[in-house]
Amino acid sequence: MKQLIYTALLLFTALSFGQNTGFIIGKVLDNEVNNAPLVLANVSIKGTATTLNTDLTGLFIFENLKAGDYTLVCSFAGYETKEINVHVTDLEATEIKVSLSASTISLDELAMLTSMANVDEK
Repeated sequence: MKQLIYTALLLFTALSFGQNTGFIIGKVLDNEVNNAPLVLANVSIKGTATTLNTDLTGLFIFENLKAGDYTLVCSFAGYETKEINVHVTDLEATEIKVSLSASTISLDELAMLTSMANVDEK
């Protein structure tokens, strides 16, 4: 019986220390439409392959992150991409809100893109 208690105590202790991670929770909003949520916006951690899409409320959650500084890259088609520096601490939620603005394109850029598309079709 003593061995069972020691084994349970050891497992509990190991699991407790294994959970010392933080997380980032945030929302991506549309700056053009009264901060409405941007559904399926792309959010990634710069320098890693970790990428998420926002849900129907513009919400995203990165879990099991080691304490430290991260750069989040938020993007959505037709909107300007934003990079946000975030500090994560163990066992705490880091909350952020990001508002993306529609990107602008000049007539010269539009003409160039149109001509490139015409060349590709030939």
